[in-house]
Amino acid sequence: MRSRLQARSKPFGPLVRSFDGRVLGYTAALFAVLPILVLYIDGSVKTFILSVQSDWGLMVAEAISGLGYGLTNAAMAATLLVIGLKAGRHREAVAGKLGLLAVIIGSLFGQVLKHLFCRSRPLAEKSGQFFLEFPCLGKGSGFISFPSGHSVTAFALAFVLSRAYPRWMFLFYGLAGLVALSRVYLAKHFPSDVVAGAAIGLLAGWIVCRFAAFSLVHGHT
Repeated sequence: MRSRLQARSKPFGPLVRSFDGRVLGYTAALFAVLPILVLYIDGSVKTFILSVQSDWGLMVAEAISGLGYGLTNAAMAATLLVIGLKAGRHREAVAGKLGLLAVIIGSLFGQVLKHLFCRSRPLAEKSGQFFLEFPCLGKGSGFISFPSGHSVTAFALAFVLSRAYPRWMFLFYGLAGLVALSRVYLAKHFPSDVVAGAAIGLLAGWIVCRFAAFSLVHGHT
């Protein structure tokens, strides 16, 4: 029984390894710096970004930002899942499945927080303030700055893909980081918004992979 379980886990062992608390520690650290960012950094960064924006930079940032749309990330994961199923590649199938789940869970959690915190976007009225028009459901996109949804889904998918393909970890997290930076450059979000989004995305990815490990140990797929 043990040998069969090990044989089944080998194709996607990286997805279920290293649950030693480090990821939770990184996530907690990101959440811990949020008050500092909100109180001392966000306003200064906004002023700086608006002073250095250019047409060319905005065009590039928009293209990069597109990689963080929830539907784009979900489509990437779904494509990987289909490829894995069609080609009989277990690692790709599992990575696609868990990536899709992480994107969905992270996105839903992020949307709930957006409508609870009701933070005004950098270029909106009362920029940066929280709990405006509370509850802000249906009040428009100008009041749902915190956390950054693009950062949530980008980092959720990056976490799963990095577990599946550890050699490419820096690429996946690098792209997710660029997505987060693009949102700040576009003045769609404050630094604290994207840091919170990254933390939530990592947590969503961790939870999904953790439960995959739990199911694997108990003989389920």
